[in-house]
Amino acid sequence: MPNAILRAGPFASSSDSFLNEQDPLIVGSFADVDVYPVNCANHTSSSAWPWRYNDVLSRTLTTHTGCESTPGGDSPTESSVISNSGLVKTTTGNFSASNSATSNRGTTINTGLSFAYQATQSFDIKITYNGLASASAGQTIDPSSNIRFGDSETGGTANGFPSLSGSITRTLPASVVPAFYSATLKVSIGIEFPDDFCTPNPGSANASGTLSVEFL
Repeated sequence: MPNAILRAGPFASSSDSFLNEQDPLIVGSFADVDVYPVNCANHTSSSAWPWRYNDVLSRTLTTHTGCESTPGGDSPTESSVISNSGLVKTTTGNFSASNSATSNRGTTINTGLSFAYQATQSFDIKITYNGLASASAGQTIDPSSNIRFGDSETGGTANGFPSLSGSITRTLPASVVPAFYSATLKVSIGIEFPDDFCTPNPGSANASGTLSVEFL
């Protein structure tokens, strides 16, 4: 029979297994999320130890605003806005996150799910990802546009464009101290300036992404 383990949490980081909830969850950039709710393996039905996870989003929207006069002639102008958000959510079973965004120059969304756990035995999860990028009719897509899935385990990276979908099964090993898992789906698309770049582009660059986690 597996031995009992000392419950950590309710949150943990790589340097401290006994933390209170971080407030706010997002500090600075998307990559700064380093505090995770600690769960009991894959047991999502406990009212005494609710199963929680981080649902985070980083979004960059670049807008074509018109043009400006320079010594060499008119040049197109643009502006970018970066926003980050994150919530700690509770689940009683499988869970997912979906995001979408659009702009008239460049759109990037990073959807992330992450959690920590303790477990006396290993358990399996299945991560499914679906990313889609598109542009309105008549637009030229920037060749650097890409969709990428990755997680905290080795060998899980996938790339594609204009769509990317798939799933991967992970065996999370037993651990008496908090262990961490995270998955991220990045969808990025840009469109070229129009011929008349002094008029803001009426077209659109659209990005959407969904991540889901299933307990097996």
